[in-house]
Amino acid sequence: MTGPLAGDDLLARAEAALAVALTDALGVEFVDPSAPLDGVVLPVAGLAVTPAATAHAAALGAAIELAGYLAVLPTLTAAQHAVTHQISTQYLRPAPAGQRVVVVGRLAKRAREVAFVTVTAGLEDALDRPVALSQITKSIVGGT
Repeated sequence: MTGPLAGDDLLARAEAALAVALTDALGVEFVDPSAPLDGVVLPVAGLAVTPAATAHAAALGAAIELAGYLAVLPTLTAAQHAVTHQISTQYLRPAPAGQRVVVVGRLAKRAREVAFVTVTAGLEDALDRPVALSQITKSIVGGT
């Protein structure tokens, strides 16, 4: 059995997750490029904007998924991946166009084959008033 991802391997896996075409097209970026596990930022611009000039739920969903994965990432080995098999998201208030949404995942519990994550999304200048809250259950797949 190998140990959990760390150092350059952890950073490379986080960067690979960020580089997925969907999050790339939405302009999602790390809150802090030197600390990718601290969460991501979704600019409410371009493809992420609805005709009502607010963040599209699907764009928020992509950022929420990524933040949830990043929360589990330090517990994975090089041979493992975490895939979502259940997600529940409550959209609490709109995120206006031109704003930035900070999305942070927190690992609640990790067992051998499953992980439970809570994700909070909030406007960059009002993090105490969430835009969305999610509960994600991820299956751990691959070798140990």
